Amino acid sequence: MQKDQLNILAINPGSRYLGIAIFVGDELRDWAVKLARRENIREMISEYINQYGVHVVAFKKFHPSRSSRDLRMIISLMQEVAKKAGLALREYSIGEVEEALLPEKRKNKQLLMQEVVARYPFLSNELQREAKNKNPYLIRMFETVGIGKVCMSELETGVRKVEKKQL
Repeated sequence: MQKDQLNILAINPGSRYLGIAIFVGDELRDWAVKLARRENIREMISEYINQYGVHVVAFKKFHPSRSSRDLRMIISLMQEVAKKAGLALREYSIGEVEEALLPEKRKNKQLLMQEVVARYPFLSNELQREAKNKNPYLIRMFETVGIGKVCMSELETGVRKVEKKQL
């Protein structure tokens, strides 16, 4: 892994849509919401890995009781592709992302989207589009960019916050 340019593929898996964000070095290079169809997920993820020379794949972590069998299968498929390519895997819950990007602030999806735009101002058009949507659609992409940013920061500093352990 090159220390000077770490390439990350961040994925927010869903049963209908995938949020995708690509970081090349510390630069956000690509972001999208893609239609998730089981038959093309493997190919789609492989293309991103090959096109951008990805070193790390960061996923949104879901609570097992709040994810469907189909979603768990999609996540497993994406993890399989990453492992087969010899990539490091990282998982982050939205709570962890919000805590890292919004320390000491109120936390909700709207504030998370605003924080992502504050860090990447060129996403402001997408935030305006999302505000007009009746059904949230682009939130997946904003969450994914947040996941990628947290992963990048963690890997650059070599520090991962230790999760609280129950006694």
